[in-house]
Amino acid sequence: MSKETVLTSVGIDIGTTTTQVVLSKLTLVNVMPGSQVPKVEITRKSVLYMGKIHFTPFVDRQRVDGAAVRLIVEQEYAAAGIQASDIDTGAVIITGEASKKENASEIIHALAQVAGDFVVATAGPDLESVIAGKGSGAEALSKQLHARIANIDIGGGTSNIAVFDRGLCSGTACVNVGGRLFEVDPTTHRLLYITEP
Repeated sequence: MSKETVLTSVGIDIGTTTTQVVLSKLTLVNVMPGSQVPKVEITRKSVLYMGKIHFTPFVDRQRVDGAAVRLIVEQEYAAAGIQASDIDTGAVIITGEASKKENASEIIHALAQVAGDFVVATAGPDLESVIAGKGSGAEALSKQLHARIANIDIGGGTSNIAVFDRGLCSGTACVNVGGRLFEVDPTTHRLLYITEP
C-alpha cells in the first residue's frame, strides 16, 4: 500500500422504519512505514453524498420488499452520479426489527449485486449499538473527555445502548422498544397493528 490511499465507500442502512444510502471518501495511511508490519488507519473521512431518508418498504409484516429496496439504492446511486463499479468498499447493514424478517439475509445479498461487492451484514444488537455510538460521536467524545458516556439510539423497533469509557466500548444493550411498534391508521386513528415485542 502506498503512503496514502483514497477510497470511495458506501453505507446502506436498512432499518425498521427507514432506509438510507451515504457515500463517503476515506483516506487511508500506513502509519508504520518502512520495514515494520503495516498499520493502516483512516486519517480523513468526508461525506460525498447523503441520500434521502426513505421508509423501508415491506411486502407484508414478515418480509422486506427486496425489489423496492433495490430500486431505492439504484435511484440514490443515479442521484449521486455514481455507479457500483466506482465503489471501493462499503457495507449493507440491516438493523432492528427489519433484521428479524424472513428474507433479511436474501435482501442484503441481492443488494450487494447491484450496489457493489463489499461487506454485507445483519447487525445484531451489539454491533448496532456500537455503530450508533461511533456515528453519534459518543465514542470520540468519551476519549476526548476521558469520561464514561452512554449513547442511546432509539430506532423504529429497538433502542440500542452503548457505553464508552475513555473511548473504549465497555458494554452494550438492546431493548425491544422503538418509535414504530404501533401502527395507527392516519385517518381513523384506530390501532391497526402492534409488533410482537
